[in-house]
Parts: sequence; structure tokens; C-alpha cells
Amino acid sequence: MRPLHAVLIERATPRLVELLAAALDGSGPAIAPLDAGLPPARLAGLIDALGPDSVQDTEGVTSARSGPHEGVAEGTAVVVGTSGSTGVPKGVELSAAALRHSARASLHRVGARPGERWLCCLPVTHVAGLAVLVRSLVGGTEPVLAERADAGTVAASGCAHVSLVPTQLQRLLAEAGAPLAGFSSVLLGGAAAPAGLLSAARNAGVPVVTTYGMTETCGGCVYDGVPLDGVRAEVRDDGRIWLSGPVLFSGYRGG
Repeated sequence: MRPLHAVLIERATPRLVELLAAALDGSGPAIAPLDAGLPPARLAGLIDALGPDSVQDTEGVTSARSGPHEGVAEGTAVVVGTSGSTGVPKGVELSAAALRHSARASLHRVGARPGERWLCCLPVTHVAGLAVLVRSLVGGTEPVLAERADAGTVAASGCAHVSLVPTQLQRLLAEAGAPLAGFSSVLLGGAAAPAGLLSAARNAGVPVVTTYGMTETCGGCVYDGVPLDGVRAEVRDDGRIWLSGPVLFSGYRGG
């Protein structure tokens, strides 16, 4: 078994990128990035459900956890926790192999070239933000970490690629001079995008790529309606979507 290290964070930091890199290459423990801004009772319940071996606070102080805990499977790199707002808190176990496959397939699909950097302006306690960091690590580049996606941040980032949710894209389109048209790809996910928003973005020269996926698929696994390499997506007669391939999660923890 491999130890699990919970990291309480308020935003993406270079230290988290280091911990993620070590989790992916096996030189460090698996990590569970948790939102330090959650209500204390909810955060405590999530930590209890995940049962990490240790917890690092926002000051970087790591302490062994006294409650029940056990490691994760050897191949697991990241556990993404759910807040439990609509049910029992639990975690989604993602293997290093699944995360790397997702990143490589994404980089290939958007045509990312060596040296092109990613802007991370999504919460890294959720899979979409984490996926940006993994793509950067797999692509051999350093991500640009930002607390928000505003015109100034985007313009100064020097990045070629970014992941956004529809509300962020809408705000950026409304800001004069937002340079999204200079990006090579703008991945859009997290919620269904209104057709009008997509039309406005494309008319403005923004290279939007719609994505579909979830935590259990390491994030987006279908781009512009086409599954990533190695992924199979099938809509059954009952309307359910069946997904398979090397990006699938390993299992649930807690709950």
C-alpha cells in the first residue's frame, strides 16, 4: 500500500505542483488536495472519510493523523474528495497511469507543442484544475498559476492553453481586450455551454474546444464530441452514457 497525504490549500501553489509531480512518479505519497475554505465540519468529515496518513495545513506544516487510516493502492497518485454537500463524503481514486494517459491524449488532441504553457485558473481541489497541472508536468512545462481568470491575468500569462468554465469565458468575452484569441486552445467544461456563448467566442476568434467528462474520467475525455485516444463513449438506448478506457478511476474511497 502507498501512504495518502492530504493537503489543505486555498489556491494552487508551486509546492502543490511539486507534491503532484512526486505522486505521479512514485517518489512521494499519493495526495488528496482539499479546499481549506470548506466549513470546518464538512472538511473534518471529508478528512475522516478519506482517512489520510498525514495532513498538511495551509502553513505547510505536516502532521500524522491520529484517526483510522490506511494507504491507497500502489498505483494511485491522487484522491479527489467530494465535499459531501449532497451525500456522504468520499474520494475518487485516480491512478498515475490514468492521469498521464489523459494528459498525453489531451496534449495530442489540442496540438500542444513543446514549451507551450498552460494557465491554471481553476480550483485544483477539483479534477479540472488538477488536470491542467498534470498536462503541464507531462508536457515538460511549468504551469502559470492564477487565482482568477481576468483580462489582465490572461494577457500577462504568456500561455498558449487554458481551461475555463462557461462563466469565466463569458466574463472574459465581456472584458475589452481579453486576448483569448491569441491562445492555441481554450478548453471549456464543467457545465453545458449556451450555444450563444460558443458562437460569440468563435466569432471573436477564440479557439474553444468543448469538453465532456467527470472526476471519474480524470476530467474531460470527449473533446468537441469526439472521445480522446483510447476512450470509448457510447450512448445507450436508455439515454445513459457509457465510458471506458485507460482514463477511468480506480475506485471510491470512503462513503
